[in-house]
Amino acid sequence: MKKLITIFGPGNVESDHPLYREAEQLGTLLGEAGFNVVTGGYGGVMEAASKGAQMTGVKVIGVTAEVYFARGREPNAFISREIKVKSAVDRLMELIDLADASVAIGASPGTLIEVMTVWDYMLKNFITPRPMILVGQAWSAVAHVFDNDALLQHHRDRLTYVPDVPGAVELLQEHFGASDNLPELTLLQ
Repeated sequence: MKKLITIFGPGNVESDHPLYREAEQLGTLLGEAGFNVVTGGYGGVMEAASKGAQMTGVKVIGVTAEVYFARGREPNAFISREIKVKSAVDRLMELIDLADASVAIGASPGTLIEVMTVWDYMLKNFITPRPMILVGQAWSAVAHVFDNDALLQHHRDRLTYVPDVPGAVELLQEHFGASDNLPELTLLQ
Protein backbone atom coordinates (compact mmCIF):
# COMPACT_ATOMS: atom_id res chain seq x y z
CA MET A 1 0.00 0.00 0.00
CA LYS A 2 1.29 3.46 -0.84
CA LYS A 3 2.44 5.31 2.24
CA LEU A 4 1.06 8.65 3.38
CA ILE A 5 3.64 11.24 4.37
CA THR A 6 2.37 14.18 6.42
CA ILE A 7 4.29 17.40 5.87
CA PHE A 8 4.38 20.05 8.58
CA GLY A 9 5.67 23.59 8.05
CA PRO A 10 4.90 27.30 8.27
CA GLY A 11 1.74 28.47 6.53
CA ASN A 12 2.91 32.03 5.95
CA VAL A 13 5.75 31.42 3.48
CA GLU A 14 5.38 33.24 0.15
CA SER A 15 6.04 31.56 -3.21
CA ASP A 16 9.25 33.53 -3.78
CA HIS A 17 10.83 32.35 -0.50
CA PRO A 18 13.56 29.66 -0.61
CA LEU A 19 11.61 27.56 1.93
CA TYR A 20 8.63 27.47 -0.44
CA ARG A 21 10.85 26.09 -3.19
CA GLU A 22 12.34 23.51 -0.80
CA ALA A 23 8.85 22.38 0.25
CA GLU A 24 7.81 22.12 -3.39
CA GLN A 25 10.93 20.01 -4.05
CA LEU A 26 9.96 17.82 -1.08
CA GLY A 27 6.50 17.23 -2.53
CA THR A 28 7.98 16.48 -5.95
CA LEU A 29 10.58 14.03 -4.67
CA LEU A 30 8.02 12.28 -2.45
CA GLY A 31 5.66 11.95 -5.41
CA GLU A 32 8.43 10.67 -7.67
CA ALA A 33 9.27 8.10 -4.99
CA GLY A 34 5.63 6.94 -5.03
CA PHE A 35 4.48 8.40 -1.71
CA ASN A 36 1.16 10.19 -1.31
CA VAL A 37 1.23 13.46 0.61
CA VAL A 38 -0.88 14.86 3.45
CA THR A 39 -0.73 18.55 4.38
CA GLY A 40 -2.72 21.01 6.42
CA GLY A 41 -4.27 22.08 3.12
CA TYR A 42 -3.60 25.81 3.20
CA GLY A 43 -0.78 28.10 2.05
CA GLY A 44 2.95 28.35 2.56
CA VAL A 45 4.82 25.09 2.99
CA MET A 46 1.53 23.16 2.78
CA GLU A 47 0.72 24.67 -0.61
CA ALA A 48 4.25 24.21 -1.92
CA ALA A 49 4.46 20.55 -0.92
CA SER A 50 0.97 19.91 -2.29
CA LYS A 51 1.92 21.57 -5.59
CA GLY A 52 5.13 19.57 -5.95
CA ALA A 53 3.40 16.28 -5.19
CA GLN A 54 0.42 16.98 -7.44
CA MET A 55 2.73 17.67 -10.40
CA THR A 56 3.95 14.06 -10.15
CA GLY A 57 0.43 12.63 -10.26
CA VAL A 58 0.23 11.26 -6.70
CA LYS A 59 -2.68 12.00 -4.39
CA VAL A 60 -2.56 14.93 -2.00
CA ILE A 61 -4.84 15.06 1.01
CA GLY A 62 -5.48 18.45 2.61
CA VAL A 63 -6.85 18.47 6.15
CA THR A 64 -8.71 21.71 6.75
CA ALA A 65 -10.62 23.10 9.73
CA GLU A 66 -13.72 25.24 10.11
CA VAL A 67 -11.86 27.52 12.50
CA TYR A 68 -9.51 28.57 9.68
CA PHE A 69 -12.32 28.92 7.14
CA ALA A 70 -14.07 31.27 9.58
CA ARG A 71 -10.91 33.41 9.48
CA GLY A 72 -10.92 33.64 5.69
CA ARG A 73 -8.42 30.89 4.83
CA GLU A 74 -9.21 28.77 1.79
CA PRO A 75 -7.70 25.38 0.87
CA ASN A 76 -4.92 25.51 -1.69
CA ALA A 77 -5.64 24.52 -5.28
CA PHE A 78 -3.28 21.54 -5.28
CA ILE A 79 -5.06 19.04 -3.03
CA SER A 80 -6.79 15.98 -4.49
CA ARG A 81 -9.02 15.38 -1.50
CA GLU A 82 -10.05 17.64 1.34
CA ILE A 83 -10.85 16.27 4.78
CA LYS A 84 -12.78 18.87 6.79
CA VAL A 85 -12.70 18.93 10.59
CA LYS A 86 -14.00 21.42 13.15
CA SER A 87 -11.03 22.65 15.17
CA ALA A 88 -7.28 23.16 14.94
CA VAL A 89 -6.80 20.33 17.46
CA ASP A 90 -8.96 17.98 15.37
CA ARG A 91 -6.89 18.96 12.34
CA LEU A 92 -3.61 18.10 14.04
CA MET A 93 -4.99 14.77 15.26
CA GLU A 94 -6.13 13.91 11.72
CA LEU A 95 -2.73 14.85 10.28
CA ILE A 96 -1.05 12.60 12.84
CA ASP A 97 -3.52 9.72 12.44
CA LEU A 98 -3.18 9.63 8.65
CA ALA A 99 0.62 9.65 8.67
CA ASP A 100 2.82 6.65 8.05
CA ALA A 101 5.64 9.15 8.57
CA SER A 102 5.97 12.89 9.11
CA VAL A 103 8.39 15.47 7.77
CA ALA A 104 8.80 18.98 9.20
CA ILE A 105 10.40 21.56 6.93
CA GLY A 106 10.83 25.09 8.17
CA ALA A 107 10.03 26.19 11.69
CA SER A 108 7.21 28.15 13.26
CA PRO A 109 5.42 27.93 16.61
CA GLY A 110 2.70 25.78 15.03
CA THR A 111 5.22 23.48 13.36
CA LEU A 112 7.06 23.07 16.66
CA ILE A 113 3.80 22.08 18.37
CA GLU A 114 3.08 19.56 15.59
CA VAL A 115 6.53 17.95 15.85
CA MET A 116 6.47 17.83 19.64
CA THR A 117 2.97 16.32 19.62
CA VAL A 118 4.01 13.54 17.22
CA TRP A 119 7.12 12.89 19.31
CA ASP A 120 5.21 12.88 22.59
CA TYR A 121 2.50 10.58 21.23
CA MET A 122 5.12 8.09 20.05
CA LEU A 123 6.83 8.14 23.45
CA LYS A 124 3.50 7.55 25.22
CA ASN A 125 2.54 4.81 22.74
CA PHE A 126 -0.57 6.72 21.68
CA ILE A 127 0.60 6.13 18.11
CA THR A 128 2.89 3.49 16.68
CA PRO A 129 6.50 4.58 16.20
CA ARG A 130 7.07 6.08 12.76
CA PRO A 131 9.65 8.29 11.10
CA MET A 132 9.56 11.93 12.20
CA ILE A 133 12.11 13.76 10.06
CA LEU A 134 13.23 17.33 10.71
CA VAL A 135 14.60 18.97 7.55
CA GLY A 136 16.89 21.94 7.15
CA GLN A 137 18.86 24.53 9.02
CA ALA A 138 15.88 25.69 11.07
CA TRP A 139 15.89 22.33 12.86
CA SER A 140 19.65 21.97 13.38
CA ALA A 141 19.61 24.02 16.60
CA VAL A 142 16.68 21.99 17.92
CA ALA A 143 18.48 18.74 17.08
CA HIS A 144 21.54 20.10 18.92
CA VAL A 145 19.43 20.70 22.05
CA PHE A 146 18.04 17.17 21.83
CA ASP A 147 21.52 15.72 21.43
CA ASN A 148 22.92 17.59 24.43
CA ASP A 149 20.19 17.16 27.04
CA ALA A 150 20.35 13.93 29.05
CA LEU A 151 16.57 13.65 29.44
CA LEU A 152 15.82 14.33 25.78
CA GLN A 153 18.70 12.18 24.49
CA HIS A 154 17.02 9.10 25.88
CA HIS A 155 14.18 9.51 23.37
CA ARG A 156 16.14 11.11 20.53
CA ASP A 157 15.90 8.02 18.34
CA ARG A 158 12.30 8.94 17.46
CA LEU A 159 13.41 12.15 15.69
CA THR A 160 15.82 12.33 12.79
CA TYR A 161 17.47 15.52 11.58
CA VAL A 162 18.65 15.85 7.98
CA PRO A 163 20.13 18.97 6.39
CA ASP A 164 18.20 18.81 3.12
CA VAL A 165 15.12 17.56 1.26
CA PRO A 166 16.82 14.74 -0.71
CA GLY A 167 18.12 13.34 2.58
CA ALA A 168 14.59 13.18 4.00
CA VAL A 169 13.20 11.33 0.98
CA GLU A 170 16.17 8.95 0.98
CA LEU A 171 15.47 8.08 4.63
CA LEU A 172 11.82 7.41 3.87
CA GLN A 173 12.73 5.17 0.94
CA GLU A 174 15.19 3.27 3.14
CA HIS A 175 12.53 2.85 5.83
CA PHE A 176 9.56 1.88 3.64
CA GLY A 177 11.20 0.49 0.51
CA ALA A 178 9.80 1.05 -2.96
CA SER A 179 6.30 2.48 -3.12
CA ASP A 180 5.80 2.14 -6.89
CA ASN A 181 2.85 0.34 -8.46
CA LEU A 182 1.05 -0.21 -5.20
CA PRO A 183 -2.73 0.03 -4.87
CA GLU A 184 -4.33 3.34 -3.97
CA LEU A 185 -5.84 3.75 -0.55
CA THR A 186 -9.64 3.78 -0.45
CA LEU A 187 -9.29 7.06 1.43
CA LEU A 188 -7.81 8.63 -1.70
CA GLN A 189 -10.40 7.49 -4.22
